[in-house]
Amino acid sequence: MGKVFAIAGGKGGVGKTTTTVNLARAFAAAGYDTVAVDADLGMANVGEALGVEHGGTVHSVLADEASVVDAVASTEYGFDVVRGTQSLDAFASADPANFRAVVGPLKQRYDVVLLDTAAGLSHEVTVPLGLADKTVLVTTPDVVAIKDAAKTGQLAKRVDGDVAGVLVTNARNDGYTRQVVSELANELLTVVPADERLVTDATVATPGSPVAQAYNELAAALLGTDHLPEPEDTYAHVAPDPPTIPAGLTPATVRIGADGTAMATTSADDESESAADAVVGTDGADETGAGDAGADAASTGAVAAGEADAERGARVDVVEESPASVIENAATEAGVDVSDADAPDGDDADTETDGDDEERRSALGRLRRLLD
Repeated sequence: MGKVFAIAGGKGGVGKTTTTVNLARAFAAAGYDTVAVDADLGMANVGEALGVEHGGTVHSVLADEASVVDAVASTEYGFDVVRGTQSLDAFASADPANFRAVVGPLKQRYDVVLLDTAAGLSHEVTVPLGLADKTVLVTTPDVVAIKDAAKTGQLAKRVDGDVAGVLVTNARNDGYTRQVVSELANELLTVVPADERLVTDATVATPGSPVAQAYNELAAALLGTDHLPEPEDTYAHVAPDPPTIPAGLTPATVRIGADGTAMATTSADDESESAADAVVGTDGADETGAGDAGADAASTGAVAAGEADAERGARVDVVEESPASVIENAATEAGVDVSDADAPDGDDADTETDGDDEERRSALGRLRRLLD
């Protein structure tokens, strides 16, 4: 019989669906038969996030119009899904009290069942929390999200649910986030670093990325182990692809001068230097003559170019750069800023009032007490 985990958190937008999908990916990559269920009846989007449009829906099962077996669909990521629908008529017909008819058969069939719950405190949230073996409370470092996660945890306790711990998403390397993580202490399951691609491009994390590794750690924690291996290394343990150079930028080559100074030049710069060498003589005169004079000039230019190349070779060495340095240097040459504009400028960038600090500590205290 499988384990059922509810992914919950009172505030919308904290990453419950992203967590459900990536946790399912992590379990599946480790060899566990996994199914993700969209239990957010009002704003169902798990199927859309995975590009799954076929099969039945959880709404039809809750309305006694189909069996849960008929509603299961496969995904390209190795796990199955029971998607929902955005139809208001289907929402009106779905009875959350029938969630047991969804969870029961799936628990018999799969190793892991994940329930992506709705935001807020409602009947459609309460029932999954009561059916789950463990509830994962999802929050960002934001104090409002922390307070709402605490409320959700209190609701889980009231329906005899068991809270596994707290997952902090969208975490940045700043003083405020570090303080939140420190105060959660043993109640913290893991921390998922911020990754804008999960917001703008895709819901499933890039294989081998820090986000994928974090969800692998979460899966391991829920199973009570320190490490969750992947037999074929398809998700968390894949070596990440090297970064690509942004469109419109030219790869840079670093030249180290005799004085040890690094000079970043693009390949376009090298081409322009070669072109200039080809038309300028050793005495600096413009070689643009015709006939024999033109031939002499071309010859002289070629010799000069060779001498110039030899001179450059004597005073500089070409050094291989890391991909990240190539991007940074090329961007600098092009006058383009590719730095993270949202990155904090040291701990001093994270200022908060005494009132904010007290409010955060109070909310985190409620979360910790849930797990005592």
